[in-house]
Amino acid sequence: YLVFTPLADSLEVFADNTPGIEVEEVRISLFTKINYLSLRDRLTRTLINADLTVTARRYITFETDTGFHHYSIDVAGWYSMP
Repeated sequence: YLVFTPLADSLEVFADNTPGIEVEEVRISLFTKINYLSLRDRLTRTLINADLTVTARRYITFETDTGFHHYSIDVAGWYSMP
């Protein structure tokens, strides 16, 4: 299963002191009882194909009490302000 945790939601200000770009960042935590590598790769390709930027990927731990592998992927999206 996947858990999405917001990390940041910011407005980038340029020389005219008005926001021009909105930046949103999220951490996607992947929990699986099977090999996480193929799921990680498929999820990464899907995010990149959706024009999102993968900023970090890391294996967190194997949770012995639940039997889940925990892997996280940090993603950012940039959007122009109207």
